[in-house]
Amino acid sequence: MRGRRSIVPVSHPLLSRASAVVERALRDTHYLDGALDALRSAVRDPDAEGRALASMAGDDVEGVVVFGLFGATSGAGRLHFVAVEHRARRSGVARALVSAAIAALAESRARFVLAELPDDSLALEGSRAFLEALGFHEESRVDDFYRDGIALAFMRRELSPE
Repeated sequence: MRGRRSIVPVSHPLLSRASAVVERALRDTHYLDGALDALRSAVRDPDAEGRALASMAGDDVEGVVVFGLFGATSGAGRLHFVAVEHRARRSGVARALVSAAIAALAESRARFVLAELPDDSLALEGSRAFLEALGFHEESRVDDFYRDGIALAFMRRELSPE
């Protein structure tokens, strides 16, 4: 990390830099287009279903998280994705972003958070272990959802009532 870290909403002026982080983190994966769509939507029209935060070190965007509430549900939070620059990995950026997203979801009265994780250890190395370290556990899965051999895992974390 190059300086003090701050977590800020991704605004229109930050969108191109945040998108570049996502592109570098997810390039050569099947998940890039969906992540970019979610990010653009959250910045274009931020609402309860989609918001984006960035981790900043000075003027550098180190990472991005997109999260929100599932529409038409009562208290179901959703972690769309988290992406971190390779040089900033293992420095607490993803943990800080997910913690900020969870705090915002708790303020929105979410009772739990679901992360829909492509169970793709080659493309998303360490993602499952990261979520498990943050208290998420696999609630259910859909085998061969993304393609043969790549399941959709629903990782859930309960939120403490205030």
